[in-house]
Amino acid sequence: MNNTQKRRYQAAVVLVLSVLVVGLISGISAAHLMPPPKFSMTTTTIPFSPLNRGEEEIKYYNPDGLVNVIGVEDVEVPFKWQSAIRLTTEELGPYADWTLTKVNAGYSADNGQFECYATVIIYDKGDATHPGPVIVNDTTYHFDFSGVHTIPLLTPVPLEGYEELWVSVEWEQTEQNVYLALMDEGPAVDGKGDWGFDGNWSELQIYGLDYNWAIGAIVEGEGNAELSILNIQGPVGVNAEVKNIGSVPATNMDWSIVVTGGILKMVDKTATGAVASIAVNATEAINLGMFFGLGKIQITITAQAENAVAVSVTKSAVILGPIVIGIK
Repeated sequence: MNNTQKRRYQAAVVLVLSVLVVGLISGISAAHLMPPPKFSMTTTTIPFSPLNRGEEEIKYYNPDGLVNVIGVEDVEVPFKWQSAIRLTTEELGPYADWTLTKVNAGYSADNGQFECYATVIIYDKGDATHPGPVIVNDTTYHFDFSGVHTIPLLTPVPLEGYEELWVSVEWEQTEQNVYLALMDEGPAVDGKGDWGFDGNWSELQIYGLDYNWAIGAIVEGEGNAELSILNIQGPVGVNAEVKNIGSVPATNMDWSIVVTGGILKMVDKTATGAVASIAVNATEAINLGMFFGLGKIQITITAQAENAVAVSVTKSAVILGPIVIGIK
């Protein structure tokens, strides 16, 4: 990330006993989390606050792999910079009637700055390279220990009507060349998991930091639908069931069955459909009617709803004329 001073992000991986092993990678420094050298072993864990019932965290990071820590080098302190994730309709869609109430953010107090004040900023949709207008920025937080902190928003954000949100933590770095913000082991989710701002927005992966920020959006609602694809079978055509195993009815469920393969790849059949609603624990029968072919085929069935993430199942089988056998 560049501005008039061409500031550079630096990465670290936390060391037990706060011992830093530093190496430069295109201007970015790194360090690692290791046990003490003799007689005893300390396991460093990242504490989490458990989610309440009716809450879900939308995130890109792997909570079991938060080993990288980021700071900004060669700046006059105090210096404010941001780490952010971009949530699109793909992530927000199932939660359209929910409310963003909290933000998770990972901080390291073991790499030069023992406490930090930060501001949570929620941005509206911008474009593929930077966020839009600020929605709320009235929540500040004091970090004073390492781990993932759950930060309640002073002003919750109802998700209805938003196609996209950027969830950002603005850090106040008060020490030179320190590491503050936790990231996982990567790889970064392109265009979503690794945005940073030090005067300009860019993804950290372009600097070789191919990781995801430990930032999560905690949303609250009545629950979600969850779809499961069951009982895939022949023998005439392909038949299956879609079951709602979630806690609320699934709305506007779309499904597809695609069959390809056979000798000389002559089989290429598709069926699609839509169902207005599936009650909790109810099933909906779907099918692709009779077709002809010979040889090994592949069956892919996909289902999704407005309030349920897409699920997909792929099976192999054999077709002998109109008969489908050996689905597995």
